[in-house]
Amino acid sequence: MKTARLRLFVPLLLVVVVIAVAWNAAHTRASHLQSQPVSPGRVAAVPQNAPMPLASVQPASLPQPPAPGITTTAGVAEEKTTEERLGPFAISGNNYAVVLHKKHLAASEDGQLASADGVVAMEIVDAAGSVLYQRTYPLSDDGEGVSAWEILAHILKGTNGTGLLVRSRPSESSGFYEQIFGVVKGKLVPLCGPFPAMDVKPDASGVYRTVGPLGPQADEIPVTMGTGRFVVAIPIRLDWAQGKLTLAPKCPELAAGNAHAMCQYQMVDPKGFLQKPKSVTFVRLYSSPNENSGKPERVIVKPASQIDLLAYLADMEMKQPDFLHAPLPEEFPVKDMASIGIAPNSDGWLQVRIDGKVGWIHGNEDLDALGLPEPQDEIN
Repeated sequence: MKTARLRLFVPLLLVVVVIAVAWNAAHTRASHLQSQPVSPGRVAAVPQNAPMPLASVQPASLPQPPAPGITTTAGVAEEKTTEERLGPFAISGNNYAVVLHKKHLAASEDGQLASADGVVAMEIVDAAGSVLYQRTYPLSDDGEGVSAWEILAHILKGTNGTGLLVRSRPSESSGFYEQIFGVVKGKLVPLCGPFPAMDVKPDASGVYRTVGPLGPQADEIPVTMGTGRFVVAIPIRLDWAQGKLTLAPKCPELAAGNAHAMCQYQMVDPKGFLQKPKSVTFVRLYSSPNENSGKPERVIVKPASQIDLLAYLADMEMKQPDFLHAPLPEEFPVKDMASIGIAPNSDGWLQVRIDGKVGWIHGNEDLDALGLPEPQDEIN
């Protein structure tokens, strides 16, 4: 009888042991998964310091833990990485290509996250495939919308040089950032950080061209800048030999060596920003852009007045951070962008013609009265 009971007990004991081991393994794996950080949305991974392969399609990444509030049977949808090559671009006797590493995020199974496509890394390579420059971009979907970047590349041709123009734009913006690369001392390098869109259109072949030469080693490119009330054209000097960009207004004071000078700039589509005042008002019109030029004339402005914006006079400055080193992956993609604006402790003057009378105005009160309100203002 004891022998029979023992024979029944041994198999039962083995079953209990197997169940205990399986339970322990499952519990350990579940605890490990619960300890992983949970993402609030989907963010595509971008390369860190090591350059990415230049001629391959990356395998799909492993699924990540689902974000809070999102129920899927297979976690977050897979990421797929592909590659696109732009070029070749012939510059100073050598060929270069722009390599775009793109990611696709499929829509979540519950429909809360839409599919997303965008560039996560851009590389400029030479004919041998060596990476000369790299910049990374985010790709994400937070449930409210997709944030993705578009990258284009073109030849920029001038009288005194040829370079590479890289244009970048986030999906939430309508304007492009421009960055110019050129060959300096035999090496392709950035000549600036990204800056506001150039006022230049490509020709039929997709080539962008400068306005014209500025001396024997530089060319002029125009950039548009909004003041909040209207837009002006800012001429930029592109020095191919020294590899730098500077402001290039036609200004006698700058030619005389004055670093801070009031220079004149052209208006861009001035009629598109003027709004007719709803009632009769007036502006203070100066004979010259200087408050010490005499007592201003009070000029009546009526809803039916004929108004022309002629020119803008200001002391502009261009600031350029360290553009030789692209931002890190965790930083804003165009952190190194150049900025153009009115110099501190200075004021701009607007030359106008009101019903045939020409003069200068400045200050918020007169600009409002003329029909150039700030975006949040209304004309009374």
